Amino acid sequence: MPSKTDRNIRIFLSAGEVSGDLIGASLTSALQDVCPGVSIWGVGGTRMEKAGVSILYKTNHMGAVGISEPMVTLPHVFRSFNRIRSYVTESRPDVAVLIGYDFFNLVLSRWLRTRKVLTVSYFPPQIWIWKGIAAIIARSYDWILTSFEKEELTYREAGGQTAFVGHYLRDRIETIYPTQRDEARKSLGLGNGRCVVGLLPGSRRHELERMTPVLLDVARHILSRNSDAEFVMPIADTCFEMGLKCQIRKAGLNRCIHLSNDSRTAMPACDLVILCSGTATLEAALMGLPMIILYQVSLSTWITVDLLEMTGLIESKTVGLPNLLAGKKIVPEFIQSEVVPTEVANEAWDILQDSARQDRMKQALASVCSALGEKGGIERAARLILERAIQRRRDRGQ
Repeated sequence: MPSKTDRNIRIFLSAGEVSGDLIGASLTSALQDVCPGVSIWGVGGTRMEKAGVSILYKTNHMGAVGISEPMVTLPHVFRSFNRIRSYVTESRPDVAVLIGYDFFNLVLSRWLRTRKVLTVSYFPPQIWIWKGIAAIIARSYDWILTSFEKEELTYREAGGQTAFVGHYLRDRIETIYPTQRDEARKSLGLGNGRCVVGLLPGSRRHELERMTPVLLDVARHILSRNSDAEFVMPIADTCFEMGLKCQIRKAGLNRCIHLSNDSRTAMPACDLVILCSGTATLEAALMGLPMIILYQVSLSTWITVDLLEMTGLIESKTVGLPNLLAGKKIVPEFIQSEVVPTEVANEAWDILQDSARQDRMKQALASVCSALGEKGGIERAARLILERAIQRRRDRGQ
């Protein structure tokens, strides 16, 4: 436990999208449990703010996947960086924990290190995409905390100081049992005997704009085969709620699509989820939910992906975390031009009608979850971060 003098520790957190906001909030609670009175500042979202972080700049809307997609957020990026620079100049933190948000946090870490601030990457750039530049990433941080064992090995071999702590979702999500499914459906006002499909268009604005119309079209095609089917669509952040409601109403689907503010409450009600590539795929895997993964980016980003694959900087175009962890395709993926609503709906219908296929998928997902480490990952991360922060203060003679 930290001593009384150690409890004046100053920690800076940086997260740039909804998933990072969730992780940042959980990490903040764990840090406060271990070290009451710790001072935590940062950039992030409402969840981090509610957990006790003094927010310098709201960043949930800044998340993006791809090469050209982040360009629209550049004005916010510069404003966020200016706020961070002012804060660090006035009150140098003992440690900066940079959560996901690959390029921004990579650049930020290099700048912070020039100011003698210890930097920790939590949820570093995924090695399945960035393995070719792992050495550059490893040299950009003082320390890297990983959620996957293979990730820890890759960054360690690339010269980084690393620790495998396990994935924080292991503590928050369990396999769904029939009684839990019934309870989830009841809480959402869904009929127990009906087919329920989850539609998750993503947590980033450009994902929502691109994927929501696709998923609504998929829903129409499923309804043409089963008019009693119902759908659940979790809302990643309240700032997206009005836009989603408007699109659903225009599509004439407001009677059969149920919105929810919590994916972990909504997903257990489903027989199948159709979702964008990302953290939600791991949530579905831990629940033992059959799924279909969709991935679609701008043309310029996809051309870049092609070039990276040709040069060997990325190993394959597999995008779903369950498939990447398994080392093979255990759940279907529709990538780029393959994202055709009729085809996705046909695949969804085939899965819904084939209980044996659903069982095989659930078994494969259960084996993947073992790669996420033991429970207690967020607490292990918090203790390691505090140890480093305390050591840095003592080295400074504070």
